[in-house]
Amino acid sequence: MLFLHFSPKIFLITLFISLNWVLVFGQQSIMQITGMVIDAHSKQPLAGATIYLDHTTKATISSDTGNFVLKNIPSGNYKLIISYIGYNSAFVDLSEKDTPNLIVELTPSVKLLDEVAITANPNWQEYFLLFKMFFLGKEGQYCTIKNSKTLSFDHNDTSYVLTAQAAKPLIIENQALGYRVYYELNSFVHYAGRTSYSGYTRFEEMTAANSKEQKKWKSNREKAYFGSSIHFMRSLVNKTSKEEGFVMKKLVKTNLRKSEENEFKSTDTIVTMQWNGKDYLAKDTTVLSGAGSLIGGRKKGYDRLYPEELSYDSVVTTNLNGNYKLSFNNSLFVTYKKKKNVTAILTMLSPETLVDIHGNLTNPQAVLHEGYWATLRIADQLPFDYVPDKD
Repeated sequence: MLFLHFSPKIFLITLFISLNWVLVFGQQSIMQITGMVIDAHSKQPLAGATIYLDHTTKATISSDTGNFVLKNIPSGNYKLIISYIGYNSAFVDLSEKDTPNLIVELTPSVKLLDEVAITANPNWQEYFLLFKMFFLGKEGQYCTIKNSKTLSFDHNDTSYVLTAQAAKPLIIENQALGYRVYYELNSFVHYAGRTSYSGYTRFEEMTAANSKEQKKWKSNREKAYFGSSIHFMRSLVNKTSKEEGFVMKKLVKTNLRKSEENEFKSTDTIVTMQWNGKDYLAKDTTVLSGAGSLIGGRKKGYDRLYPEELSYDSVVTTNLNGNYKLSFNNSLFVTYKKKKNVTAILTMLSPETLVDIHGNLTNPQAVLHEGYWATLRIADQLPFDYVPDKD
């Protein structure tokens, strides 16, 4: 029996689940996920529940008996989401090392505001436009939220904090990438130029109107993929990051006193970068999350960027049952040479996390993204099971 820890907004469902792995080509393996969804109180099966792997196109629906099967899933790290109208969604973390036999129960949800109450907010349209900008990102102009009226907003006129809730999963049609995205919004907060949101994502292939549109989607998906964080992670575990255009260097974030300013070694380089349209000079810190003190509008401190390129072994280590351990000291300054202005910073927030051969992290919250990758939002995202053509 496996017991689950879950957030206050995610409640238990009942789910009998088994996983089976089949070895393929000695290294690659696939898994089959089976289970049954039932009501927590009546213990009756729930037909029509949506079961999917978060951030992928892998999904199915439970049968009249509450049973479901997800077949031909490449082995790796996943979060299995079970969603049903009128009930609280639940998740199960899966990895190659797990063979869980889970019993989880789906409980009724508290009904959120209906559309009449939501649209009664006189500032709803203004808040919705802000939400689209911060949630979808720059490419949001090519996206349509089909059920936008399910959103409700709260804005604090004193602190200027904007929060959002959604009574149902958001349905987003991305005409640039050709995906219909179902997003279960758990939280959304925008404050002082910073945006934080979390939720579960299910991707569905849209049907192209013609071959021209299909080619456009293929091209746009490739542009979105190359130079992305998932591209970088995959290249790391395959030890091909240099060949694929990535350069890794050590970045040491510091806040120096005046007396220490001359203590840099001659081989050290002071980093200069552009992030989100603003130039950050040598005496600015690239810690954009707010660390450091502000003097005259500038952050006090320096970052040391070492000129030597880092090796794979200093970032990713031994294969552990299909997973690799991601762990590094200080921060990584990553440049993608095949695209203009693609620079990013990675900082470990925990000592380590595992990453599978598909580039999926066991704990995505273990790594802080800054720079280019931090500017990418929902409109820029591809499903984790996306693979570009080999050519």
